[in-house]
Amino acid sequence: MIGLRSTSSRYGAGAQTLHWLTVVLVIAAYVMSRGDGYSLYSAAADGPRRIHETFGVLVFVVVVLRLLWRLIDSVPAKQRIPRWMAAAAKLVQFALYALLIAIPATAILGTWLEGIPVTLPGFDIAPRIAKAHGLGQLIMEIHAILGDTILWVAGVHAAAALFHYFCLRDGVFQSMAPGRMKN
Repeated sequence: MIGLRSTSSRYGAGAQTLHWLTVVLVIAAYVMSRGDGYSLYSAAADGPRRIHETFGVLVFVVVVLRLLWRLIDSVPAKQRIPRWMAAAAKLVQFALYALLIAIPATAILGTWLEGIPVTLPGFDIAPRIAKAHGLGQLIMEIHAILGDTILWVAGVHAAAALFHYFCLRDGVFQSMAPGRMKN
């Protein structure tokens, strides 16, 4: 059984739960998204849109909790890896956090600029800014691109973790893997 807090070799249950919850929510939000931005706001898409937007808001909430958790929880000791790998890991981690914040922010901003409320189960959040249709469309296109981008960056992140596990056989993958894993 792992504890809530991280140790020198593994992330604790708190960090792991927030990490894997983020993974599940991002995938779920992506699956519930529609490729066609114009049909997204049709009556037929109301249910899936509400679910997509709810997952997006939950992603944002979990990311804020992750950042707050990082302020009070330690991280496992750094593994001895080449400097370029450490730099790449920092870059990917920064990109993931930036995308996890930018994606919900662009969704809310773009939706409101289109004059459309953010729809959640049971209630709507009315636009808080003036309508600007062209800018709203542009920001929603950026949102869609960022949504695709996070899957690629997360894929690189996952591939690197698997490389550490299968090729380097160090403890990087095991530090975030759920359950008890031996090196």
